[in-house]
Amino acid sequence: MAFWTALPWVFPSLGPTAFLAFVAPTAPANHPRRVLVAHGVAVLSGAAALHLFGVTDVPAVLTRLDLAHLGAVTFALAATGGLTVLLDAEHAPAGATTLIVALGLIRDPRDLALVEAAVLVLVLVCAGLRRLGLAQPAPPQTCP
Repeated sequence: MAFWTALPWVFPSLGPTAFLAFVAPTAPANHPRRVLVAHGVAVLSGAAALHLFGVTDVPAVLTRLDLAHLGAVTFALAATGGLTVLLDAEHAPAGATTLIVALGLIRDPRDLALVEAAVLVLVLVCAGLRRLGLAQPAPPQTCP
């Protein structure tokens, strides 16, 4: 879909979300509700941080973090962590989603909605594969 639409259907935190969905589908953190809620909280927290710290129109940063972006990142991570715990929706890759947004890498409202849509598509694909018997939970492993 990203290829055909030239829209951000693929973003860095979708990779670990997909990886966890396939290697540990029965882990509590990979439950579809947790995945959807956590990424939704991350998008909203990151967007709120951009507005609160006045960096909605400032170019995205990855190096030489200014104080406003540092505040936005700190707020977004704290809000995402706190809210996902309160909502029983802990999902580590959402921390990356909130950074992507708070750093200004994805900020257009349409693209922010698309992030959540991409997560939903991934969740639906994983559910479909499990229903078809094409994705079986990995057997439990013990550490040596």
